[in-house]
Formats: sequence, C-alpha cells, structure tokens
Amino acid sequence: MASNIVDIARQFSPWLTLGLGVLMGGLRAAWSFVYEHTIGYAVTRISLSLTVEDMEHRDAYEWLSYWVEKNLRGRKVNSLLLRKCKNDDFVGMAGAGDFEVIPEYGTYYLRHAGRLMTVDHHKEQQSQGNRWWSSHSIQLRVWLSRDRKLILDILEEARANYEKGKSKRVEYYRWDSYTDWISTTIPGREMKSLFHRPEMIEDLFGDVRTFLGAKRMYEDLGIPYRRGYLLTGPPGTGKSSLILAVASHFQLPVYSVPLRGPEISGELLTSLLANCRKPSLIALEDVDCLRVATSRESETDDGLTISDLLNAIDGMGASEDRVLFMTANRPETLDFALTRAGRIDRKFFVDYARDEELKRFYERTAQYFPMQPWREFRAALPPQATIADAQALALREERMVESLV
Repeated sequence: MASNIVDIARQFSPWLTLGLGVLMGGLRAAWSFVYEHTIGYAVTRISLSLTVEDMEHRDAYEWLSYWVEKNLRGRKVNSLLLRKCKNDDFVGMAGAGDFEVIPEYGTYYLRHAGRLMTVDHHKEQQSQGNRWWSSHSIQLRVWLSRDRKLILDILEEARANYEKGKSKRVEYYRWDSYTDWISTTIPGREMKSLFHRPEMIEDLFGDVRTFLGAKRMYEDLGIPYRRGYLLTGPPGTGKSSLILAVASHFQLPVYSVPLRGPEISGELLTSLLANCRKPSLIALEDVDCLRVATSRESETDDGLTISDLLNAIDGMGASEDRVLFMTANRPETLDFALTRAGRIDRKFFVDYARDEELKRFYERTAQYFPMQPWREFRAALPPQATIADAQALALREERMVESLV
C-alpha cells in the first residue's frame, strides 16, 4: 500500500510542481495588477519620485549619493558599508584612516524641508560576455507632495554641496580588462602653475572654452559635437601638464584610452568611448610610439587596426560631447588620416622653455626654499632646456639645502 502511494506521488510530482508554479505565477500577476490599480496608483498620486542611475547620469548620482550620506550621517543606521576614501576626494568626508563607513544599500527614511522622504539605494551586477560591472541607482520619493520644484531644489542643493566639498582633484579613469573603467583621482593642475608661452595657453584654453559653450550651435549645424587637439614637441616640454590643467580648469574627467594589446578591438574601443562621462577629456598620449597610429599594416597579434582607431574617434557611431587630446614627439610619423581636420581641429607645438619662462619657474620655486642665483641656475641648465630640466635641477638643490640643515 505504502509503495503504491510512493509510486503515485512520483508519477504526479512533476505535474504538481508545474501546477504550483503556474498557480503562483498567476497569483503574482493578479496581485501586481491589483496593486498597480489600487495601492500603487494611490502611492503615485500622493508622492513624487526621482530615480538617478550612475550609468545614465554619473554626476547627478554622485551629487545625490553624497547628499543622502550627509543627511543620514547623524542617524543611527545599523547597516553600514565600508568604503575606501578616494585620496582626499572630498574635504572632511573621510572616516578613520583611509576609509569611511556609509549607510548600506537599502531603504531609508528622511525628513527634509518638512517633507517625509524615502531613499532607495540599490546596487546591481551586470554582465556582457566576459565583462562584469556594477550599476548603482538612487530613488528619492517625496511623500504628500507633487511639487517638482522640490525635487529640483534638492538636486541643486546636492550639486552645490558636492562642488563645495570637492577638492581640486581630477577624476582619472583607466581601463581594466575585467571591470571596465576604474576610477581614481589625481592632483589637479592650476593655470598659474604652467610655465608655457602665455599666448599659447590663452589660445588653447580659449578654444576649449568656446567649444564647451557651443553645443547648441554644433547641433543646429549638424556637426558632431567633439573636438580634437594634437600637442607636439620634444619630450619634457609639459604636454601632459597642459592636458591636466585643461581638465582641472574645466572640471573634466580624464580617460586614458588603451590602444595596445590583443584584447583591444575596434568594437571594444568604440564601446569604451561610448561609456565615458559627458563631457569628458580623452587622452591618447605618445601616439607616435604606437604601431596602430603610424602604420597601416597590422601584425597577426594586433587587436586594433588604424581603421578601427579612425572609426572610434570620428566614425558614424563615434561618441560625442568630448574633447580629445593626442600627444606626440614625432608628429611626422603619424598616419595623415589620424591628424586630418575633423579628427584633429587644432595643433599646438610645445617648444623648449624660453629664458623668461624658466625665470618665472625659478622665481616661484625660490619662494619655497633657497636657490642659487638665477644666472648660475640658468648656466647649469642645457642651452635648450625644458621645465622638466628646471624641476630636476631645483629639486636637486632642495635636497642639497636639506642636507646642509
């Protein structure tokens, strides 16, 4: 008898499982329908919500995440998330040592400007092929209000607090074959710390400023909204310093784009550029040292061809709302198609430093520690000197001063 019951159970077990699955799915769909047209409808009628995703608008996500952290910091939150500080990214936001604790992902309740709010902070793992990355989102819901101005005021307050607390550092992104772009921060560079020809600095910064303010004009004229610059000149003349100063002055994140390695393909390069923040600064340094930029022949183990590079920079599907900087010591070796107008709009030659520029560097450095007289300092430099040569000599003198002390 018992064996017959077991046999019957085994015979009907798959059908029972399937039936229960269909029943539960139907109940869930019915509940979703009822909720959407009753409680859910009432919730949307008495509340206003805003969802910000870092993949869609990374800047707004960062503004709002720090605003939420600030407002929850005084609360007794039991679930905390340990996060590494980003190298003095924000003044006064660090915890003990090089880390800080913030509220964990989840739902929290706030009261702001006399309004009750709920904050849902979520993290989701996504994948495409062998690549994995994390997406984050914040949903802010204001109860008993449908005034959109309140949401906009919160965003403005969040942005103002973010910019006020942000130190003068530049967000720097490098590519990792496993996790896509990896973000860090590097010290910024002020214009007054540059020792290049003043007319060149004024010309370059003025051109970038004009471009960043002309988005509507580009759209009206049907011109792709991107601009390219090529900085050439001897090694050590400060080409990278110029790029960093541009990023610092206009508050642009810097993306160091990889162009070598068998895993880099045209499709991947286009995808990487498309995933950059907007606006952003794309840096291709020392392109004259890359085979892909100087030769139309590709070896069998090359992952990227000159055609891939050209299409990623200026093809039909190329990303927009970005400033591209290339640097080269020997521009004559570059493929002509790479530096033509439309891909490279302006070219600047960064020459050896003139005596007046070296003297400006000398005078500023002398404010920090004793220096030998200017004539002796200049005589110790090569006839054609760079600011890098002057820096090396000045730091050597600093070490000599410290040894005497």
